[in-house]
Amino acid sequence: MSDTKFRFTELSLEKIESNGKRTRYYDSLLSGLILDVSLAGKKSFRVYKKIPGRDTPINVTLGYFPSITLDDARRMARKVMADIAEGINPNDLKRQFRAASVTLKEAFDSYIGSRDLKPITERGYQQKIDCYLPDWHNKRLADINQTMILKRQREITSRSPAQANYTMRLMRALFNFAKAEYKSSEGRSLFPENPVDALSEKRSWNNVKRKTRRLRRSQLKPFIDALYEVRNEAAKYRQNSRVGFCDYLEFLTFSGLRRSELLQLPWSQVHLEDRIFILEDTKNGLDVEFPITDRLAEIFNRRKEYKVSDYVFGTNSKKGYLTDPKKTLKHVCQIAGVKITSHDLRRTFTSMAESSGVSGYLLKRLLNHITDKSDVTAGYLILTAEELKEPAEKVTETIAKYAGLIEEKPDDQMSEMKSLLASLTKEQKVELMSTLLS
Repeated sequence: MSDTKFRFTELSLEKIESNGKRTRYYDSLLSGLILDVSLAGKKSFRVYKKIPGRDTPINVTLGYFPSITLDDARRMARKVMADIAEGINPNDLKRQFRAASVTLKEAFDSYIGSRDLKPITERGYQQKIDCYLPDWHNKRLADINQTMILKRQREITSRSPAQANYTMRLMRALFNFAKAEYKSSEGRSLFPENPVDALSEKRSWNNVKRKTRRLRRSQLKPFIDALYEVRNEAAKYRQNSRVGFCDYLEFLTFSGLRRSELLQLPWSQVHLEDRIFILEDTKNGLDVEFPITDRLAEIFNRRKEYKVSDYVFGTNSKKGYLTDPKKTLKHVCQIAGVKITSHDLRRTFTSMAESSGVSGYLLKRLLNHITDKSDVTAGYLILTAEELKEPAEKVTETIAKYAGLIEEKPDDQMSEMKSLLASLTKEQKVELMSTLLS
């Protein structure tokens, strides 16, 4: 009789000790019942047997000795072997049970833990799950069906169509994650259906129009004037945080950058002597160099005078940088007679770039937008901060001109007049000439 194959008894199993390596023992009384002894000496009962039609045996863990007795292990093993003889994989039954019992909150936590998400993205997801799905936290994912999805989507839509879309996109992602995460031993998903697909089938996604609000040309001067007024008043009363917010809003206006990426810009990524600054780990996951235009250089130099932390827009708070410019922006808007958000300044920069004749590729790079992978030409364009300096200066000059920060040159006025005349129809030109001659 082999040292590893013998008739199991309670006494013989108790005497087994670890031999310094993982060892498997076979019961000669019940073929297929084994005892695995780990390196640390932990003993576990398992069934090791082939499913009919398969070449590789499967391992089914029954429990640990002596927590379960040998008699219990043999009884459990016979039941497992009966399932195996019928072509059933007991491990799949366990997986199905676990998958059937997983709650929405458990699936959400697993999803978040498996993804390398930016803090702002994770906060957004958490807000959706807490604000719009709190009563579903402990609901089994397997119990959420198409009818429930359609009903909840309508409820959220009554509050905010955009948030309804956002929340349902998150739910779709969670079910797709579950589809890939919970599978049988043969690789079949235990969540083959995604109930959120019902929204597409019934065309229930909300048609949310893209926001188009921005500062018009006529609004740039009142806005910048108000911004300077608020900053000067804040500097007078040593309200350094408000001064910082004003500098930040001006920087946004003349750069078009994203709010969160700019607020956390450290001085270590600013190279004034080389006229570049670097944004690391941006929204698209890239580190990007940007040119420092003359207008931005003024802001950087002014921020040096207020340096209190390692961040350009620094403060003495625990984080070390400013976080929410809403109050300052609201105050500026009240004085200027306009109503905008921080992101509207990004759209303002974009519209000014378009009117300045900056090409699409250059503009995408200035805004740090990812170019479509199908665009082969874009793959050959390597635009460094040096190549971006001229178009960036061109845009900031256009903004400064409409903001009244620089005087419009006569040549510029003549060019604008020629452009206006060229845009007139033949009938309009005749009418203009008749008016001038009369």
